[in-house]
Amino acid sequence: MITALKLLHVSMAALSIAGFVLRGVWAWRRPDLLARRPTRIVPHIIDTFLLLAAVGLLVAYGWNPLAFDWLLAKIVLLLAYIGFGLVALKPWFGAHVRVPAFVAALGVFAWIVLIARAHALVPFADG
Repeated sequence: MITALKLLHVSMAALSIAGFVLRGVWAWRRPDLLARRPTRIVPHIIDTFLLLAAVGLLVAYGWNPLAFDWLLAKIVLLLAYIGFGLVALKPWFGAHVRVPAFVAALGVFAWIVLIARAHALVPFADG
């Protein structure tokens, strides 16, 4: 059960970031594609499964997310990722704001992955 939940969680995370990058490219090259119904719905479906798998893992392990600094950091960083992603993909923000927000969202996502793999708040710290 845990192995299946981990696989689902990692797979949905990969699909989520791939979709975000694709929508980021479309925001610059083909903004008309962002308005299509599948483009607006599919990311929510993927992210719902991502979060359900995360909650399933918490339940399966019997973990309290507030008991682990690295897990709490992932939650806080997820909120930052959502915020940066929102700014990066919305047309009413100018390019001078959207480009740095897109790069920041990618950086935050990478940090989340590093924390998840290391189960440590600072993944590269010794000891």
